Amino acid sequence: MIKHKILVVDDYPDILNQMVDILLQADANYYVYQANNGHNAYKACISLMPDIIITDWDMPVVNGIELIRDLKQNPKTKDIPVIMVTAVNIEPANLKIALEAGAVDYIKKPIDPSELIARTQSILRIADYNKQILELKDKELAENALLLLKNNKFIINITKDLKKLYELIPHKSNDITELFDRIIESIKVKVKEDVWERFELSFNAANEGFKKQLLTKYPNLTETELKLAILIKAGMNTKEIASLLYQSPDSVKVARSRLRKKLKLSSKDNLLSFLTTI
Repeated sequence: MIKHKILVVDDYPDILNQMVDILLQADANYYVYQANNGHNAYKACISLMPDIIITDWDMPVVNGIELIRDLKQNPKTKDIPVIMVTAVNIEPANLKIALEAGAVDYIKKPIDPSELIARTQSILRIADYNKQILELKDKELAENALLLLKNNKFIINITKDLKKLYELIPHKSNDITELFDRIIESIKVKVKEDVWERFELSFNAANEGFKKQLLTKYPNLTETELKLAILIKAGMNTKEIASLLYQSPDSVKVARSRLRKKLKLSSKDNLLSFLTTI
């Protein structure tokens, strides 16, 4: 059974306790956490990564709308669904503000236990489904990457055999030399283009918006550096990247070093960990 983590946020202790009691009575497998304002809730989200947040609108320090906006700006927390709860901001215009900020649902106070339970369970079911979709996409990406690597190795071996065949020809005319060079170069170009296109399609399906967000933060990245960043984020090592891009491992190491400089990373910063946060 899935153990869902729920973060409840309200500056009134009685309301906090009421929502906690309602949720735990509905499902004893819930892990319910509490915060008394948006600032503390945001810090709790970073460490807990709850499956859903149920937050009040009017709170001191950081209110519910500000909390949602902060969450949406962080790639790590941007997909956590948030239900807005309020007793004051109950007009249609307020609902519009909450939904546009990123709330997925809206509950009016005083809280009706049946409504809170129904809306929470509905959002959790949707969140679980989305997680399953992402897991399938990640699995598909890994499988496609493995298949492309195998295909690349096969094609690389073919080019090696072509070169051996060329050496066995006793009398090599210029036409024969040019033909072999053209065939081998055509294979290299075709492999680079086709392999990358297929891999990028799978990657984009599993990591929507990554390339756009990376370019927004670092607009001076070249297309080659973007490709390298994508492959590193996908979890590929230097040898695998070299095989996929039809390059030598030393060339990839040099490219990684250049990418680190472009991203302004120190020697202590882990490149993969950094890209994972984007």
